[in-house]
Amino acid sequence: MSLIEAIEGTVEGTTGNSALVRIGGIVFRVLVPAHDLAALPATGGQVRLLTHLTVREDDLQLYGFVTEAGRTLFESLIGVSQVGPKAAMAVLSVLSPEELAGAIVAGDTVAISRAQGVGKRTAERIILELKAGVEEAIGVPIPAAGVSAGASPASAGDPALQWLLGLGFSATEARQALAVEAEDALTTDERVRRALQRMGGAPNPTA
Repeated sequence: MSLIEAIEGTVEGTTGNSALVRIGGIVFRVLVPAHDLAALPATGGQVRLLTHLTVREDDLQLYGFVTEAGRTLFESLIGVSQVGPKAAMAVLSVLSPEELAGAIVAGDTVAISRAQGVGKRTAERIILELKAGVEEAIGVPIPAAGVSAGASPASAGDPALQWLLGLGFSATEARQALAVEAEDALTTDERVRRALQRMGGAPNPTA
C-alpha cells in the first residue's frame, strides 16, 4: 500500500508523461499513463488521482491513476518478474485497464508488446502471472470486445464464444473448439485459453 493514497488539487500543466498538480503551496509531479493523462481536466481544473509511491535510494516517484482498476493493474504489473514501473506505465499507456485485462485473458502478446520496451517474452510473463486473477483484481467484468451486433442469441449466452468471435474466429471454428471441452466446472477464462491453444492462437483469415 502506498504511503500517499491519493492527491487532489489543481492541474498546473502536463508534460509528455506527467501531470503537475498543485496542493496548497506545493506542486507535485505525478507520472500518469497516457490514457489517464488524456482524461485530465485542462490547466486550472480540479483533479483527484489515486497514487502509488516508489522509493529508491536517490529518488521518489509518484504515479497517478484516474481509476482504482488502473492503479491495481499497475501494482500487479510491477509484481511480475522483470517488469518495473517504467514498463508498467508503458503498457497502461497503450492499453486501458479494461483492454489490458482483456488482452491478458485472451493471451494476446501482440497487444501487450505494443508498449515501448515490452517484448514478447515479457508479455508472455505478464499473461502467465496475472491471468488467473485479473478480472477479480480490477473489480469489473472483462468486456467481450469486438462482438458484432448481429451475433446470434446462442453466442450472446456464451461468454467464451463471444470472446472467440471478438478475436476474429468464425462461429463454426469457435464452436468446434469449445465443443471439445465439455467440463462444466471450467471458468470462461480457461475455456478460452484451451480453445485458443487448440486453434493455434490466431484466427484463420480464410475461414
